[in-house]
Amino acid sequence: MIKSNVFETVNKGRIKLLKYKKLSDLFFVNHAISTRCGGVSVIKGLESLNLGTHTADSEDNVCENYRRFCNAAGFDIEKLVLGNQTHSTNVRVVTEDDWGKGVMRERDYTDVDALITNLVKTPLVIHTADCVPVGFIDKNGGAIGNAHCGWRGTYGELASKTLHAMENEFGVRPENIVCTIGPCICMECYEVSRELYDDFEIKFGKSEALCSKDGKYYIDLSLINRHILVKNGVLPENIILSDLCTCCNHDFLFSHRGQGPERGIFASVLELTSAI
Repeated sequence: MIKSNVFETVNKGRIKLLKYKKLSDLFFVNHAISTRCGGVSVIKGLESLNLGTHTADSEDNVCENYRRFCNAAGFDIEKLVLGNQTHSTNVRVVTEDDWGKGVMRERDYTDVDALITNLVKTPLVIHTADCVPVGFIDKNGGAIGNAHCGWRGTYGELASKTLHAMENEFGVRPENIVCTIGPCICMECYEVSRELYDDFEIKFGKSEALCSKDGKYYIDLSLINRHILVKNGVLPENIILSDLCTCCNHDFLFSHRGQGPERGIFASVLELTSAI
């Protein structure tokens, strides 16, 4: 069993899900993070609950994995909405017309790395395998968002763009938003080039999110995203920061650095279950 102070592990048959302990009081939200456990995929690196739609896995296997995951987590597979992640900073406002796109229906959009909606029973899906999944929940139940922040999305401040999109579309104020920063690669595992390190230091300044030692350079993307959220009005006490590294736990969560390019994808999903 994986150890965490932030997440509880929920067992539904062979499926294992992660849930944020601090979200248990938000009765109008359903959420879940998939793991590697309980699916049907057998290709090395993708076993077993691979939810990546653009991997070496078969379409049938991925669809069956989604069915199992949705049954365990309580999501309607017919209403799942996936982005089209390309490390962009584009935010899509999800409507009823988007229900099912990415799994049950073809997507008619490209370059979408963040999703927002005020619809109930509309699960927003973000795929990761080291990048940072950032969730957004209006404490008043008016809207949610989900963003995929790799180093490009983090550098481009996709988290702030998602906040502003929620404010512009739904009137949600940043101080009323609870943000989750999900399982991702930790600083110790995320060595980067000197050039990328310098770019981040120039843009975000020196901080505990940047470390250089023994001629090597490291970035903590989760802390950079926390900094971006606070800078844009999210209250520090409303940010839930993961304590799970994907690379350190690549037997439980898929990890690009931990496994290499032939690896699966896990999903972080948010859904409004009712309007307040």
